[in-house]
Amino acid sequence: MERKHILHMFTPGRQMSPFDVNMAVDAGYQVVVPYTDVDARMIGPLTQDAIFSRGPKGVAHTGIFIGGRDVMLAVDMLRLSREAMVPPFEVSVFADPSGSFTTAAALVASVEWQLRSTFDTGLDGKRILVFGGTGPVGLIAGVLARRQRARR
Repeated sequence: MERKHILHMFTPGRQMSPFDVNMAVDAGYQVVVPYTDVDARMIGPLTQDAIFSRGPKGVAHTGIFIGGRDVMLAVDMLRLSREAMVPPFEVSVFADPSGSFTTAAALVASVEWQLRSTFDTGLDGKRILVFGGTGPVGLIAGVLARRQRARR
């Protein structure tokens, strides 16, 4: 029997974002299970419940998504989920609080593409400034640009 693709969606909020649920279903997950009011102490046990119950082969059909609104809490939860995994019981885990990680990644990739196609260069060594970058997207865009060796 073919195993179903399951996505466990953790959020510290009272409800999972309908946007995130829609994206998970549209991405092909057959079973999407939201967990709400999740705090950092619960991440390890939830992760281990998700991985050990599927067996070493089933983990290939299992994913974990971390949502919410708080970027730093999502990063902490991502780390805690990874730390709870024991090879070969490892699954893909992805955080995207308020869509900030994917939006920032698209922004930085677009800037990088424009620099390459127009000036045959990238972000490496360039000084960047993120206008209005006080929210989560601006914060993460700055981090991603810095990881591409942009200067502050």
